Amino acid sequence: MFLTELRVEADKDSDMCYTLISGGCGEVSVMAPTIHERNNWLKKIAIAQKHISDTERSILHRQQSIRARRPQGLLRTHILSGTKLDSWGKGMLQSFCEVSLGSQAHRTSIATSPHPKWDSTMQFLVKSLSEDVLCITVYEKGYFKPNEFLGRTEIKIHQIYEESRSEPGAQPQLHKLRLHEVKSGEVILKISLQLFDRCRMSKHHS
Repeated sequence: MFLTELRVEADKDSDMCYTLISGGCGEVSVMAPTIHERNNWLKKIAIAQKHISDTERSILHRQQSIRARRPQGLLRTHILSGTKLDSWGKGMLQSFCEVSLGSQAHRTSIATSPHPKWDSTMQFLVKSLSEDVLCITVYEKGYFKPNEFLGRTEIKIHQIYEESRSEPGAQPQLHKLRLHEVKSGEVILKISLQLFDRCRMSKHHS
């Protein structure tokens, strides 16, 4: 079954049962040991489906970014730390961030803590001030299983540009970005944007 084609149908006779339906693969009936487990399973399916949808959108955006003509600037990003990560009650985590801008992608170091300090620096070429988006996805490292999704967030390059215009010559901007698709969590980072042709950009956005 493909997650993108999967549909969940509740069982009318039991709160602990549901059916997974896929057009090309038929149906599978599932029974959870408790209602709580059933709700957790359904939540994880919904999160996985949303993650796949976001990934496909990100890939399309990267392909569009590749076709852009010339870079407009350089984005320096320092991923500092994370707070209040939703660990599903696990406590200690070994987490990292995947950070992407268009077709460019980097990973932070792995930090072992419920409040990780990644302290990782990376840089990206900005190809479109109006369309590029910096995306950050947090995972728990899975050594003998797939990495577990701990939330995602993003910030538009145009927002960074506008804030840098209001404070010319200022230090890198500090941002606390809330993680989405999870109960809690934030990523704290510093960002600075350097344009290759400030005069041309100023005329373009005036």
